[in-house]
Amino acid sequence: MTYATLSDLQQAATGGWDELAQRAAMNALVDGQLLQATVEGTERSAWTVPATQAADAALVRMNEALDRASAHADTYLFPRYRTVMPLAAELVAGSSLPAAVAAIALKRLYGHLVPEDVRNGTKWADDYLRDLSKGVVSLGGLDATVAQPNGRMVSHAPPKAFDWGSY
Repeated sequence: MTYATLSDLQQAATGGWDELAQRAAMNALVDGQLLQATVEGTERSAWTVPATQAADAALVRMNEALDRASAHADTYLFPRYRTVMPLAAELVAGSSLPAAVAAIALKRLYGHLVPEDVRNGTKWADDYLRDLSKGVVSLGGLDATVAQPNGRMVSHAPPKAFDWGSY
């Protein structure tokens, strides 16, 4: 299941569609307007055929990044939410999971050349997934049916009734 949409990915990119066009297309023919038109399925006759083909390839690349980031999130979610996976769409939409997955997908679009500001800007997403896995944060109301992480239990017992001293 993909936890984020292309709209979530666009919101994660501080440069919007232009940044995504630069990272996903890696082709000077594709600008932010063409990529947005491709994603939204609107008219693209103003651009050349090679540019629209490059934009189509960029769209595929962005969807693959979202799929890989969602699979990465599953590795954190599975230990805690395995009994209710796949997660309900309403639960995912009501949490910060789509934004976290989109941030991770954006970072992956940069490949191995992730700038420090992007790395720092997306660090919260990695922290969020780790905290979800540990039970520090939750996805919402579902946690009543999800096994919580091991904790500490304290029990008290009354003192023994048998008096060893008078035996």
